[in-house]
Amino acid sequence: MKSFGSARASAPGRRHSTCLIVDGYNVLARQAQQPLGAISNLEAKRDELVADLSEYGAFSGQQVVVVFDAGRTSDRAVDEQHSWGRTIYTAPGETADERIERLVYELRDQFHHITVATSDAAEQQVAFGGGALRISAGELLKRLREAKQQISRRAAEVQAAPPRLDEALSAEVAKKLEDWRRQ
Repeated sequence: MKSFGSARASAPGRRHSTCLIVDGYNVLARQAQQPLGAISNLEAKRDELVADLSEYGAFSGQQVVVVFDAGRTSDRAVDEQHSWGRTIYTAPGETADERIERLVYELRDQFHHITVATSDAAEQQVAFGGGALRISAGELLKRLREAKQQISRRAAEVQAAPPRLDEALSAEVAKKLEDWRRQ
């Protein structure tokens, strides 16, 4: 099992606080409100979801693991490590549900709280049985929208705030003022 490479990583032997495991294609289908096969430019939508989840992970402080089902392809499994978590493409013959189920058991010693985001009722039951909390794909999408709104509001507040005096002064003037202060 690979460990997370996070700046917020705990000391050896200590557990992180929270982890969000996302059934990527389940969330994309919910977002589009149509089956995966009907979603045009699925790869771009997948990239958008990964970007949104990375932003959400950074904002919320959670490690995020997003799992995409590659079970019906001949592509090899991929497990990409990021500062915010991981992106996993399952192995041939392995479903996202199977991988998520394993992840819940693998990660429960590493995290105090694990939440699985999927609208698949069977997967929700398995996650709950493994000790994870569960939320629907719709609830995750709502949380992503709310986080984006909060980030936008905070960014606007920072941009609207008057600059601090030490930021508005040239380096030369700031040095002269500091020299006077020290006299």
